[in-house]
Amino acid sequence: MLLRNAVLGHVVLNVASLKKSENFYRTFLGLKVSARNRQTRMTFLSYGREHHDVALMELPKGAKHVGGRGMPKLHHFCVYVDSNDVIDKLYPVLKRRKIPIVSGPETLVVAGNRSISFLDPDGNRVEIACNVNKFKFDYRKN
Repeated sequence: MLLRNAVLGHVVLNVASLKKSENFYRTFLGLKVSARNRQTRMTFLSYGREHHDVALMELPKGAKHVGGRGMPKLHHFCVYVDSNDVIDKLYPVLKRRKIPIVSGPETLVVAGNRSISFLDPDGNRVEIACNVNKFKFDYRKN
């Protein structure tokens, strides 16, 4: 079955520390808490258009990824922004806060957009990329 007109709905990440990861995603990606489920140890974060864009689920103490060996289960996820300036201004902030930068800021050869990738507190790769077209043709109301 081919999916048409599909967009990423949300990403749920297993994290070691809910508090540390929640702070990271609020501080560096500008997400706001939309809900918390203390029973399941989850925080739901949103940019405001959806209930949640990213959810964080705290792993029980001592839990490890199945088949692990240091590799995160998720390669990366991407958040689009509408200006290259956002990416270039993020770089010195990440450096100052000692957030590990994986790549960039750079212009990607294949997509031709500006991008920077860095690691969250659990080693998940987060990419921020400029995709002006995503915003140019977005007819949703704010």
